[in-house]
Amino acid sequence: MKNTILVFLAICSISLFSCETLVNDVDPDRLPRSDSKLVVHGYLSPQDTTISINVYYSSQLIGGNNSPYWLNGSPISLNDAVVTLSNQGKSMTLPFDSKTGTYSIKATIMPILEGQTYELKVERGGQTAEAQCTVPQAVAIQEIKQDSVDSKMMDPSNPNYVPPKEYLYRIVWRDIAGQENYYRVGGYVFQNQTVQTSPNVFTVIPSIQDLNFWENNRLGAFSTDASADGKEMVSSTARTRLYNYPGSMLVFKVKYVELTLLNCEKTYYDYHRAVQAFDRNNPFAEPSLIPSNIKNGLGCFAAFNRSSFVLM
Repeated sequence: MKNTILVFLAICSISLFSCETLVNDVDPDRLPRSDSKLVVHGYLSPQDTTISINVYYSSQLIGGNNSPYWLNGSPISLNDAVVTLSNQGKSMTLPFDSKTGTYSIKATIMPILEGQTYELKVERGGQTAEAQCTVPQAVAIQEIKQDSVDSKMMDPSNPNYVPPKEYLYRIVWRDIAGQENYYRVGGYVFQNQTVQTSPNVFTVIPSIQDLNFWENNRLGAFSTDASADGKEMVSSTARTRLYNYPGSMLVFKVKYVELTLLNCEKTYYDYHRAVQAFDRNNPFAEPSLIPSNIKNGLGCFAAFNRSSFVLM
């Protein structure tokens, strides 16, 4: 059975909505305690130039957090673990990079190849966490369906306001027949932001905007071939708006758009889908079980194969 991380959400506090008659505080000493475990995160892809593994310690979420391995609610990267990556009889110890807070090596040292299995071992303080992943087959993007619509957004207080155009994108690909496949789509808009910094002086600043394939829900970027084995598949719709104010000091211009398709392991799919489904802004949300494939630890070590398509 996979390890799980139980994410606790407070339903409401005594001072919020006068909930003292509905919810009472629980004495932390009456809650179950658990020892800290190694938390490992790492993802392998043939397209990446660096292999990076994050290592932390878990912490008790209820009853206070006095762990020396957490600071201001965030985990501190462990820099004294022994992290070993193995493939086909070859093993490599990954050094710690203080700049990124990860254990990393160049992918040229241990190439990530389609169809091959990689084993990970993390050792620290008498604890050993292990996991493995297999790189899935690449799936090419066949087509990008692109469209635009006039936005209905208005700003009566701004006489120079022009409703931004919305640009719509959908990714088309053909599923690999005869096997279960798990997909995630994404993308970025690379643009130049022109800002007037002084009279008759304009500065161009490059910027990147995420493309969210949420459509009707937060899980729009995820899909499986459960009902489309070997068939053409089409993603949900990603939207982006281009804001330009005539006569103003701020103008955006798109350089290019890059869209991506991941054919990923079920481990990757289940973990990231669960994280996306977790609504941290909803005080009435159910506790979320986050799957893990780390033996004797927590987290996710998984592989994916990425295809990209660039629109100029």
